[in-house]
Amino acid sequence: MSHPKSWSVIALLCLTATATFAADPAKSESSSKKKEQPPRISSKVDVQPAAALTDKEASEVSLAAGRILKHISQARNAIRDKKKEEAAVHVAQGLKLVTMIDSVLPHSKVKTEIKSGDLVYTDEDDLAARYVTLFDELERRDIISPVVQAKKEAEHKHQQKHGKEAAATQAPAALAVTHADIIYSTAKLDIALARHMLNRAKRDLDDGKTEQADESLLAFQSEGVLFEYVEIDLPLEEAADNLKLAEIELKEGRQDEAKAALHVAMDELKRYEKLVGEKRSTEVKALHQEIDKLTAELGKGDLSDADRQKHVSKISEWWQRATKWFKGTTK
Repeated sequence: MSHPKSWSVIALLCLTATATFAADPAKSESSSKKKEQPPRISSKVDVQPAAALTDKEASEVSLAAGRILKHISQARNAIRDKKKEEAAVHVAQGLKLVTMIDSVLPHSKVKTEIKSGDLVYTDEDDLAARYVTLFDELERRDIISPVVQAKKEAEHKHQQKHGKEAAATQAPAALAVTHADIIYSTAKLDIALARHMLNRAKRDLDDGKTEQADESLLAFQSEGVLFEYVEIDLPLEEAADNLKLAEIELKEGRQDEAKAALHVAMDELKRYEKLVGEKRSTEVKALHQEIDKLTAELGKGDLSDADRQKHVSKISEWWQRATKWFKGTTK
């Protein structure tokens, strides 16, 4: 029989061996870490974001951007009428608005450091937003319609330049008389391209090169405004566009034109009514019934200034209601 003391010695030896064996992987892992090479290249980017514009400031920037488009359109009209001085005034106004927008757009600071061995690269960028959103509240007939026409004109010239015989004899497509052809969810203006093209147009006008100045302005109209969801066939959006058109027409005293736009809006609302649920369908039906009453009143003769203003406000309220439906809100 073995002595109990011998068993104690054997157990102690086994425990020591086990502990040593268990420690071996850790020792191996530690040795492996020591053998790892440092990265051959590393980088660090520090971004200091700018404070965002308030809703009010963003709205004012959007208004200024819309005025840039308006002055560009007016400058091109003046060039066509051979009124170089008038065109130069509009270009100067556009540049002034670009400078104002540049002065308030938030800027972000981006610091970049890249290391590789003893080599160190550092750089610092001052970044500002390039695109300015044009809000739906802008009067598209005055601001966006010339842009749509310019895109058609630029495409026509592109086809001519590439020797397409059919295009060479074809006139540019006519501008739509309603907003229904200018359907989009969002429009954005490229402020950097606006600055570049307006400065180029200014130089050309100073040198008496009116045709080149017009080309620069056309280039901005066709390339400097980006549309998202262009020409979506949504009856509700067409209805909203024509309600806005009716508001503008009535505000300017053109009752017949306002009445025609309201008729189109009613037709589109009836199409939309068939595509939505029962609750929204009831709301839409109530709206086109209200519109029907106003169109009947517009057909009775000239309105007083007070009545016209009252109806303009009512149409604006309808437009806001339709726009909220399109954006998916319920309030």
